[in-house]
Amino acid sequence: MAGGPTDRIEGWKSIAGHLGRDRSTVIRWARDRGLPVHALPGGKARSVYALAAELDAWMSGQGVLPDTPEPASPQVFPEEPAPPPVPAIPVRRRWPWMAGVAALLLAGGVLAADRWSDTPATLDAAAHARFVAARDDVALRAAPRLRHAIATLDTLARDHPDNAPVHEALAEAWLLAREFGSAADAQAFARARSATAAARAIDPASAVADRVDAVAAYWWDRDPAQAGRLFRRAIGHAPNDPLAHLWYANILADNGEDAAAMREFDAARMLAPGAPYILADYAWGLWSAGRISEADAVFGMLTTQHPELASVQDCLSVIALAEGDVAGYVRHLVERAQLRNEPELAAYSAALARTLAADRHGDHTATYAVVLSRAVSLEQNAGRPDHSWSAFIAGVAGDRAALLTAIAYARARGERWGSAGFVRRIRARYPGDAAIGKALDALAQDRIEPA
Repeated sequence: MAGGPTDRIEGWKSIAGHLGRDRSTVIRWARDRGLPVHALPGGKARSVYALAAELDAWMSGQGVLPDTPEPASPQVFPEEPAPPPVPAIPVRRRWPWMAGVAALLLAGGVLAADRWSDTPATLDAAAHARFVAARDDVALRAAPRLRHAIATLDTLARDHPDNAPVHEALAEAWLLAREFGSAADAQAFARARSATAAARAIDPASAVADRVDAVAAYWWDRDPAQAGRLFRRAIGHAPNDPLAHLWYANILADNGEDAAAMREFDAARMLAPGAPYILADYAWGLWSAGRISEADAVFGMLTTQHPELASVQDCLSVIALAEGDVAGYVRHLVERAQLRNEPELAAYSAALARTLAADRHGDHTATYAVVLSRAVSLEQNAGRPDHSWSAFIAGVAGDRAALLTAIAYARARGERWGSAGFVRRIRARYPGDAAIGKALDALAQDRIEPA
């Protein structure tokens, strides 16, 4: 594979020549395996290019790759006339990193990770263009883009009720709006499940519907066994779907099933090498499992190379709190609020910063009290309360009475916890406390995978 590290290689034919493979194979690799090929929209044709260094690095991590024929399905980066452009989306604040994220998504395999079933011919050219643009908006995982995608997909779903991929895309958009936008859990899960029901009525074997419903089964229904069954069925129908493996890994990690979680994280990473959102979840899984130094290394890389990831700041805020770094907790909250444009979180983090500045206790008693008060308030008003967060805060603050109160609330309401990262830190803080240990044992939920 000749070429300097910054050489730009234009077109599928040249890219295939650089890799020593045929054109159909490299197109398939870009679509299914995250080969870093970049697409340039606009003009009479959609052109593609790649960087020699990125191609060589990708190949070096793939091992031996077979030269199998390309399956008969639409290409992700077709060399054909581009669809009509979608009008620009106005946003209220600048996102200076958005162009970089778009290139990153194409290079890192995120578009392959967010791939739904092939769009049927029932969509006309204009509707197809809107559908593709909405999928791009979902893949970018930014709150304004998710809102725009949901509005577009809602309209498409009404106009094309028999199109399963449109309903699948809408379900996924609502699920991501819960995590990356401002949608409340009750709304997001209800809308996502409505969309999966529509998709499954058309395609009973929809892997996307299964994995979206699996997430709802775990985080909303608190039914880990059913979530596991749905995820395993989704993976059985779509074994090369990175999101099925990633989301399965996330719930396994939350439930403390560490070996199984790492198996699924590895599968997702193999299918979408270098995808930053996968690495962020993987790093959190490492931290939850107690593999602190490994988690720190991955988070350190992500903060340097992908500072736009608000989810990383979210994770780092919790990790700082666990380590007694209250100032770090506040700093990461401020970063997250700015990245996601969350006014409520921005106001809270600013107030918390003022409290910290005035808190003259060496153990930050007043600041912990504010953090705990907000956590309890949010939990008491949640549709499906889970007091593991307030218990964690009380534990790291060394407030045994508040910890026991949180546990008592949880047991009185019949809660069952995963939250393995939080529970591990509470146990470590009170290693010889039989009452706390016994109460935590009683709160543990069922396994996801059979023992």
